[in-house]
Amino acid sequence: MRILLGGVPFGRNNVGDEAILECVVRIVREARPDAQIGVSTDDGAATAAKLGVRAVPLFGFEPPYNRDEMIRELREHDVFIWAGATGLSDYPEIPTEMLRHAQAAGRKTVVWQVGMNSELNPAKYRVLPGKRRRLLDAIAIASLGLFRGVAWEERRRIARARRRIAGALNAADLVVVRDPESRIQVEACGVSEPVHVGADSALLLEASPSPVFCREADKMLAFPGPKIGLCVSAQREIANRPALVAYLDRLVDADSRRVLFIPMNPLTDAALMEDLRRAMHHPERAATLTGRYEPADILAAAARMDVIVSSRLHLLIFASIAHTPFIGISRGSKVDHFLAPYGLRSVGSVETCDFDAMHAETLRLLDDKADFAKRSREVRRQLLARLAITRGLLSAALQTCI
Repeated sequence: MRILLGGVPFGRNNVGDEAILECVVRIVREARPDAQIGVSTDDGAATAAKLGVRAVPLFGFEPPYNRDEMIRELREHDVFIWAGATGLSDYPEIPTEMLRHAQAAGRKTVVWQVGMNSELNPAKYRVLPGKRRRLLDAIAIASLGLFRGVAWEERRRIARARRRIAGALNAADLVVVRDPESRIQVEACGVSEPVHVGADSALLLEASPSPVFCREADKMLAFPGPKIGLCVSAQREIANRPALVAYLDRLVDADSRRVLFIPMNPLTDAALMEDLRRAMHHPERAATLTGRYEPADILAAAARMDVIVSSRLHLLIFASIAHTPFIGISRGSKVDHFLAPYGLRSVGSVETCDFDAMHAETLRLLDDKADFAKRSREVRRQLLARLAITRGLLSAALQTCI
């Protein structure tokens, strides 16, 4: 059996995506040890060497790719698995096209632990400032407000995306989403076939036993007092940077705590967070984990923190694996969905973060680590149970080719 994993921008410097891929390969290999696994990635040589898979180009994402080659690869595999992340809301048109091509060729298709926010990606489905918006605004003015062109165009885009989701998922052989909230959103698109709830594949990641970090990070990790790990996404930066820096200053002003910036993108996140560190009153009381690291290394760093603060979902997932207390900053509803089973709420969004609440929650969790760990172990048990059930469904689906 030849199985192709794709539909996620693998190989694009996102530690969370690479953690998903590593764990999905493990899951598929355990289900079908005899299968040849292919991965659609932008980092083919490294992926093939690390995971022992056959790498094919990253299909569906910019820069332009060869659509004929994508269709040929889908036809040459027996199964296509849309392998995770939040693509149902972030970039649904890409993987649903891949599903449709595979289905048209009579291949099995699986949607595996994909998430869906309550809102489709604003960058893709809102009419942003530019020529088209000016035209639609002009039409609205000419119609004396009777035709609200921008709202009409946004509804049209969203309706089209939802129809494509429904069509592709209704024709799939197995659909598994990563949380109950995603199932609600998927079913609202018109998906009438069974939608199973599992959990993020990255929950199976194991920490590196002996990671080697940059000198500055090693020094910070050796600090005997409380250490706060922080990651803010450069994709959607926190709006009030001065207030964020002020929060960091409050944490370290007494010289009893330290901050380690943990990028989930070693390029964009790291540059942003190094700027934040330099803006602090005491930049020497913080460090940025610079360089490229495997997901298992980042998990090992998260395990050595006393609290994690993040707008990146997968650093929160890493913290949960290690039962490190964590604070989420909402960047789409996926963070809120992950926090809910822990009885937690985000401290606001990247647009409207409550820094006073974030400071108070940091101090509370520093004093409440044992209680948090107890709750975390129970939630992890539940998530792994869901994941185990859906792994059984995947194994059954992969036993035969169409």
